[in-house]
Amino acid sequence: MLLAKYMKLTLKLIKNNWQITLVLVLALVLRLVLIGDSFWLDEAAQALEIVRPTNQQLNLAKDFQPPLLHLILHFAHRLTGIKSEWFLRSIGALIPGLVTIWATYKIGEKIANKKAGLLAALLLASNSFHIFYSQELRPYSLPAMIGTLSWLTLLKLQATSSKSQTNLKSQILNITILFILSSLGLYSSYLYPFLILSQIAYVLLFKRRVVKAFFYSLFFSFLAFLPWLPMFLQQLKIGTAWQSQLPGWSTVVSITQFKSLPLVFGKFLYGVIDLEISATFFFSSFFIVFLLLTSSWQTLKQINKEKSLKIILIWLMIPLLSAWLVSFIIPVLRPKRVLYLLPAFYLFVSYLLYSPKKSLLVKLTLAILLTTNLLSTFSYYRNPNYQREDWRNLQSQIYNKFDTKDTLLIFSFDEVFAPWIWYEKNSKLIIQNQKFDTLVTGKLYINNINNLEKKLELIKNYKTILVFDYLRDLTDPDDRLLSSIRNKGFAEVGALDQENIGLVRIYLNLH
Repeated sequence: MLLAKYMKLTLKLIKNNWQITLVLVLALVLRLVLIGDSFWLDEAAQALEIVRPTNQQLNLAKDFQPPLLHLILHFAHRLTGIKSEWFLRSIGALIPGLVTIWATYKIGEKIANKKAGLLAALLLASNSFHIFYSQELRPYSLPAMIGTLSWLTLLKLQATSSKSQTNLKSQILNITILFILSSLGLYSSYLYPFLILSQIAYVLLFKRRVVKAFFYSLFFSFLAFLPWLPMFLQQLKIGTAWQSQLPGWSTVVSITQFKSLPLVFGKFLYGVIDLEISATFFFSSFFIVFLLLTSSWQTLKQINKEKSLKIILIWLMIPLLSAWLVSFIIPVLRPKRVLYLLPAFYLFVSYLLYSPKKSLLVKLTLAILLTTNLLSTFSYYRNPNYQREDWRNLQSQIYNKFDTKDTLLIFSFDEVFAPWIWYEKNSKLIIQNQKFDTLVTGKLYINNINNLEKKLELIKNYKTILVFDYLRDLTDPDDRLLSSIRNKGFAEVGALDQENIGLVRIYLNLH
């Protein structure tokens, strides 16, 4: 009886919300494609961390991220015993991505109407940038979900704040939820405070009645973050040391100030495809913006009267501009790190374009936006350059082609790469623990090694040497490692070439 009643309620809920249900089903289907692909470097490092014992889960000094995603994934793994790519990504990224789409729809419905919310949700569901990070085992989708739910809660607080005392319980509940979400947000991303800045601005401008309650919730949220502050400072210290020890590292983890702002909007608009900040980029972007503004001229004329539009702009622009300004001191702004602004971007677009009587220009603009999303998503599915590093396949090739007894793998890094460790631990190819011997240079920058020749002395005991070019353009830009290997009597006879990873050079012992 209970099951039948539950099914009846579920069917009724779907029937009353069939449009957003279809959008969520579409979003799920688009995100299931490639979700089981190989982990890349950072994902594999994340996976290795979450399978450690529980008492080691907060030891994240080398990972410049807060611990929330680690803890969620760790306990999901502990409860189920599952550690496959699709499962961990579903828990850490896919489910948060779907919740973000739903919350975006609810916000659009609240500040505009159901159709505007549906349009924003559809654009978000089909956007390849959001699809990609709804499949990424890193803390980008999670803070986006928390941020969107936080804004939805804040808007509910707006609705209850002006009512009678009978709604006091509802207001207290929303303040409590806001406190919880803000605390979780701070523990999910170090860029989450920029989102909180936009919420502060919104409350000060439009909801002064709830200023006191709102700031109390923020105060306790930041108080809840204080226990993590020592680890954050330790991570910051290690990150600074990396930049000083490895010339060129800052260019990998950051973008120039000139490129960062247009690249954020470019990735939001065009998705995962490669973008060059060029005349073509600016011309195509200008054309789309021109269409958008022209087709929404009637809405723009009323911008001074449209409170909802201002709310969306506060959410979108204050975090973006503040992160950009901070990046002049510490380069923090990258598109994936502000994924939590993508819902605001599409809410802004859908709010401008929605009209009971859609003109031909509005329909054309919508068609271009949706076509751009779908083409970008299709390119992501088809083009390996836009996909993640396939370490699983590379390891399979190496185990099938080389003998573990007389082959040595060399990594120009301070430790063996995380994807190699992860797939070696979970590989079905390894029989009776016959693993490859490995050698690491032990330093981030090879010029800091005092006696490289002595370190490489043991390679003479092997018939074959495999040298990974991955990251070696940073750690060994002058090819000192390759020269030293040749000096030991080895000749390069070929290479394996894996998309997005690079060459694995094959050396044979001539002696």
